[in-house]
Amino acid sequence: MEMASTCSIDRVLLVLESLQNSFPDRYVPVDIRVAIKHMKFLKTFLMCARKRSQSNDLYLESDNVVKKVSLPSFLSCIEDTFHKYEEDIHSLSLRSETDKQEIENYTIGSYYSMFRKLVKQIKSLKQEIIQIYFALASSRSLQSNSCMTDDELLEFIGLILQNLADLTNGYMDWKISESSISAALDAQVQALEAKLTFLKSFIPFANMRGTADIPALLLAHFEVVALNAARLSYMCSYWYDAEEMHNPQFYSMIYDQQQKIRAVDFHVYEIYKEVLRATRSSKSLHDRMMDKQILNSFNDSLISCLWELLCCSSSFVDSMKDEMQILYAGLRFLRSILREQQEKMDEQNKKIGSLLSEAGIIICSPSLNRVKEGEVSFSESTEALDCYDMLANTNVHIKHFKHQISGSTIIESIRSFHGLRAPEVSKTSSRMLSKGKMPIAHEVMVGLDDEAAKVIERLIWGPEQVEIVPIVGMAGLGKTTLAKKVYNDSSITYNFQIRLWCTVSQEFNMKSLLIQILCSNGKQSKMDEELKNLNEHELLHKLYQRLKTNRYLVVFDDVWDIKVWNELRISFPDDKKGSRIIFTSRSSNVASQVEYGGKPHYLRPLSEKESFELLQKKVFGKEDCPQALHGLGMEIAEKCRGLPLALVVVAGVLATIEHDICVWEEFAEGLTSTTVSDAKQCKKSMELSYEHLPYHLKACLLYFAAFREDEKIGAKKLMCLWIAEGFVEIIEGKRSEDIAEEYLMDLIGRNLVMVSENRSIGGVKTCYIHDLIFEFCNGEAKEKKFLQVLRAYVELSTFNEPANLPRLSICSRGRDFIESKLFCPYLGTLLFFATPGYEFDLLNISFLFCIYKHLNVLNLEGINLRLTELPTEVESLLCLR
Repeated sequence: MEMASTCSIDRVLLVLESLQNSFPDRYVPVDIRVAIKHMKFLKTFLMCARKRSQSNDLYLESDNVVKKVSLPSFLSCIEDTFHKYEEDIHSLSLRSETDKQEIENYTIGSYYSMFRKLVKQIKSLKQEIIQIYFALASSRSLQSNSCMTDDELLEFIGLILQNLADLTNGYMDWKISESSISAALDAQVQALEAKLTFLKSFIPFANMRGTADIPALLLAHFEVVALNAARLSYMCSYWYDAEEMHNPQFYSMIYDQQQKIRAVDFHVYEIYKEVLRATRSSKSLHDRMMDKQILNSFNDSLISCLWELLCCSSSFVDSMKDEMQILYAGLRFLRSILREQQEKMDEQNKKIGSLLSEAGIIICSPSLNRVKEGEVSFSESTEALDCYDMLANTNVHIKHFKHQISGSTIIESIRSFHGLRAPEVSKTSSRMLSKGKMPIAHEVMVGLDDEAAKVIERLIWGPEQVEIVPIVGMAGLGKTTLAKKVYNDSSITYNFQIRLWCTVSQEFNMKSLLIQILCSNGKQSKMDEELKNLNEHELLHKLYQRLKTNRYLVVFDDVWDIKVWNELRISFPDDKKGSRIIFTSRSSNVASQVEYGGKPHYLRPLSEKESFELLQKKVFGKEDCPQALHGLGMEIAEKCRGLPLALVVVAGVLATIEHDICVWEEFAEGLTSTTVSDAKQCKKSMELSYEHLPYHLKACLLYFAAFREDEKIGAKKLMCLWIAEGFVEIIEGKRSEDIAEEYLMDLIGRNLVMVSENRSIGGVKTCYIHDLIFEFCNGEAKEKKFLQVLRAYVELSTFNEPANLPRLSICSRGRDFIESKLFCPYLGTLLFFATPGYEFDLLNISFLFCIYKHLNVLNLEGINLRLTELPTEVESLLCLR
């Protein structure tokens, strides 16, 4: 009889996944999703079971009843099940390719129940598969050798890890009411993942370092670990069943079983240690890039294991904690080295391999894990004290290696990547605004009337076909201001039925951009959540339907790459109604490379007369500049080279200093004739404006670097963060909120912050800063070590945390943050923001409160917690304001 293998299930899975792809994401039938998930778990079982199909019968125990099962017969039964459904599923897949209507009417067809029957049959095998896993693990634990080769074991572990990843994704789909349940299981899944990932990385590492054959007893232990992990993951795949979901014993049993699984157990630790010690002088594989990848994977696993120890560091004495944290920082440093292209790669890899061997011996020490789990105290464990000496020595070795390569280009590359340079002490000003000297906060436009008239004429009287009108100019020249003036002109509102606006920027997400466009008319705010549930294709179609048969004007502000248009143009119908699209960009190439692209409108700098007029209006409002300062005002305006942004930033300073000839002369001398020329158009003006800020306003301005570029920030949220940070002075008789609002209005008055939207009852609702000011704040915040911003996994995983890092802003996906294992125990502020287009999902946040115990400010607003209440561990954050 043909023995069951993964071949038949692979064929069925391939057909099912092809069928799944024929549906839009949101309309894939649940039955297909569930069938695919269960078949993947079954594939993992078959992969390990077929290796033992020639063994003796298994004896399975359930409810004190023992029954004998023939494994070959059981596997053949599974094979017959898939043969039964394979032809029908394949037939349905073929129909999906030729008859889309058949798929759309799927739920009323004869195939409606087929997948449910398949899943039901797979579920009927549940108890026997769980018992077989247990029996196999029990029998293997008594053996001194493994049934699997290294490669087969790695394949088996890889399948289990994929199953666990599918479980995690499944937990994210459940409602808040079940979030506590899914969070509890997710924590166990993550723990299993860490143990299996360690095994998956250790085997290639040992082979790479020269261990031709891993000792049989150690490999047999790894196989037992994998079998137990596979059994637990299989049990967790049924967590949503009513009988399990509402059974408290189920969760405690999963937790207990997970705790008993040890990647390196007591009885194999000495063998494991011998393998690592034996590899220190061994040769490397010939493929250097493969070596680097293997080293990186093993290092990541060690970081995860040590991170778990640090999360429970209360079990260790202070001296041990300190050494563990030093080792953790050292391993993260090695991670950043491995991510870079190295000079002398062979030599570096050999040294790093030796260091990882030392670290691996320490981190997997049973004595440390016994202390962590509370079985013994640190002082009672002689082995733990010996481990401390090894730990201190390893830290010395890593420090020595770090010094050896300190002058290499790789170190400079890492510093440059994270923008970490030695901090400079800057002069701080205590200069406050005098009463009556508040800068003019309202928007002033000078010299744009003729420019606007030219653009409006092209928009209204151009050809009937769709045309792109690019507004091109250097940064700070007023492209966005001109586009806004045109967009809001009465002749434009009269001639175009639909007007939409979006800000693109350098980093954009297509889904977020589409939602921004669809909501930009001010009438779609209530539909925002509805739009978030649509995928990109559905949003593109919705935009097309909105624009179809209408004459429309759409503004794309701050376009850096034609990619955005290439992906969106399908949504812009050309009904020959004279529709128009405006691009604002620093590059004329963006406009010339796109379909429908018209001749760029190059925005000119302001003339000397216009420059002085703008400066005068921003400093003095409706009043004229005093005659005594007129000449100096003209000189300062001329040095700004016609750049509106430079002019308004300089005006923000002039409005706050004494209107005295000597004071203005000193300021004018600071503006050299080349201040805003070439690539540094506004840098000096921003530096001068920043240096003239009072100390507290400097901190408030730099705080904008924590947010995303071009983000419209809620004023209330921003002011609350300022207060929590301690930036806002406490004045008796005044509310902190009122003082914070004064600070915000001061920055707006100085032309450093712009109002995006006002509240209906008065005051600022949202605000933002110009992208050039954002770049300045970002660089200044890093240089002064005021704030560090990390985006995506690469930056999170390679960042070497300074011991005294005050503030950290994270913009990523939740999974990236978890996998990075970022450890900053003395951090003062932690801010979370989701990557545009992705939700920052975290099911379990208890670890935050275990690690970041010194937080003064914790902003969880950017995280999709899916919790009804915070875990009790939040009470350990005693410093929170």
